[in-house]
Amino acid sequence: MSVSFHLCQPGGGASCGACCGLYNFRDHSRAALTQRLATQTARLAHAPRTPEAYGEAARELTANRGASALFPIVRVCPLLGFLDAEQQRVGCLGHPLVTGGTDLRDCGVYRATVCETFTCPSFGWLTDAQARLVQAACADWYLYGLVITDVEFVRGCLKLLEWELGGPARPELLRERPESLSALRRLFALKETAPGRDGQATVFGRFTHDTEGEPVPRSLDYAALGTRAAPEDDVVLCLGYTPASAPELLAARELVREHVRAVAATFPA
Repeated sequence: MSVSFHLCQPGGGASCGACCGLYNFRDHSRAALTQRLATQTARLAHAPRTPEAYGEAARELTANRGASALFPIVRVCPLLGFLDAEQQRVGCLGHPLVTGGTDLRDCGVYRATVCETFTCPSFGWLTDAQARLVQAACADWYLYGLVITDVEFVRGCLKLLEWELGGPARPELLRERPESLSALRRLFALKETAPGRDGQATVFGRFTHDTEGEPVPRSLDYAALGTRAAPEDDVVLCLGYTPASAPELLAARELVREHVRAVAATFPA
């Protein structure tokens, strides 16, 4: 499997800054990240486009961040910001296509050569059709970044849909059907809208951190919960649920089922 197009800036309303540490905070809500990006964009807009000025601005933004990284191993780059006045597209403010020619990416947390050559795991783990489906269904920077980087979530949702349909759920067909795409967006949007999650939990999707701050995958303790595994559980974990009781887990599963059924209902019987 491999993706043939640029996942970071695919167009159509989608853009991603996840590898720049965009979501690497306990409060990674849309409102919090919009404010953070706006602050970084405004500060760099007033900086001369020189390594010295951008370096100073980057150090200032980092020092005044006001929140520590959820996963210390994942760097948070202060050069990430909005590329347009409407705040609809995120990207690197030190990239030569943004600065007008000068490459200032070395002023961030990675060398420009790293930024130029890095590809996130989604490039290799998603199929081209799956990635294009996410692009079409999540045509905004916040939701797109959350979904395109969570391969297990995308695969899990499509697998549940196939079980509900009793057959293949072809991404190409989902993209071609407006009603299916709309329902799928609501399913993917649970990443942002799912109720009843613990806002104080130190988790990001399926991951928490160990004693060294390294991200580690979470699992459910079925014995402690007094229940058995269910097909929806991978998606439940990817949504960031931390159920402390069987009723909490059952409610999260039902939420996922409802949204999967809504997508399936857009297909002819």
